[in-house]
Amino acid sequence: MAKGRNRRLIHAAVTTQNIISIILLSLIAIVTLTFSIAILLRNAALRKENEAYRAQLDSIQEEGYYTVSETDEMVSQAYEGGYDLARQEVLDSVQKQLESGTGITTTVRSLFPDQILIAKDGRYYFIPIDRSLSLNSFTDTDFAKNSSGVLEYKGSNAAVLGTFGIDVSKFQGEIDWEKVADSGVEYAFIRVGNRGTSTGKIVEDEYFEANIKGAIDAGIEVGVYFYSSAVNDEEALEEAKFVLDAIKPYEVTYPVVIDVERPEGSDYRTQNVTQDQMTGIVRKFCDTVKDSGYTPMIYGNNETFALMLNMAEVEDIDKWVAFYNVPLYFPYEFSIWQYSASGKIDGIKGEVDFNICVQKGW
Repeated sequence: MAKGRNRRLIHAAVTTQNIISIILLSLIAIVTLTFSIAILLRNAALRKENEAYRAQLDSIQEEGYYTVSETDEMVSQAYEGGYDLARQEVLDSVQKQLESGTGITTTVRSLFPDQILIAKDGRYYFIPIDRSLSLNSFTDTDFAKNSSGVLEYKGSNAAVLGTFGIDVSKFQGEIDWEKVADSGVEYAFIRVGNRGTSTGKIVEDEYFEANIKGAIDAGIEVGVYFYSSAVNDEEALEEAKFVLDAIKPYEVTYPVVIDVERPEGSDYRTQNVTQDQMTGIVRKFCDTVKDSGYTPMIYGNNETFALMLNMAEVEDIDKWVAFYNVPLYFPYEFSIWQYSASGKIDGIKGEVDFNICVQKGW
């Protein structure tokens, strides 16, 4: 009896295990079948998407679109064509300017708007414009000369003065200042003197006293200038003190100016002065003038301001720029523009410099 019961129990256990195994195998088969069906469905969907993309590409090609290689080729051709067109436009512009009588230097300058072009010693210098500094905001049409050769401001900025003035020295000889005043001159810069470009000796202008007295008596406001040949700060201080002593008896309402230029020829004492040294010389002169209660100013041309001086170091000082063509070619802010060295006016025999003052910060 016991053996029979044990056999039945063993048989029942085996049967149960078989059933469980069958169930597990069935579940695995169902999962596998489900996964296979999912893969088949996904493949079918991908085939449909692929067919849709292919149809879209066929449609694009039929509408005239291009392959990547075709597009690259067309871009290359367009670039070459654009380069040739731009080159031809530049050549046409140069030819047009030269045929109209525009000088070579002026023509070349128009091609480099971000640089100051200096023609010097048979070569060109290209100096980048420092756009972090205060810039000249006038346009080419803001100024025009009247029938007397006097430059007038034609722009719309009511803050611009546009006043007429001259600067004189011994080279103008005796001046009838009453006639000068009647001609509309509102201010005059009188040369106090100069330092010899080779000797280094300071000399007072022989007409200084006559000119400053005559101008003031005629009701013309005056400023003064000194032609500098200083080679160091000590000489700059000497020049400033010379000027300040000379103007003590007079009412000087316009700036006290240091005239900084490169002399003609090769025998001049400042030829080896570096830009940093010249900037220091100018600062010494101007700071001394300012400390004495006057307004300092720098006179010069494009070479002065682009090559001889560091503009960033003298930005706070008023500028008097010499340029004898209209429009003005000077990128930075300025107060006075000397636009002619051959002006004619009643009261002065021969030629005299003409100036226009656009702003007066003194």
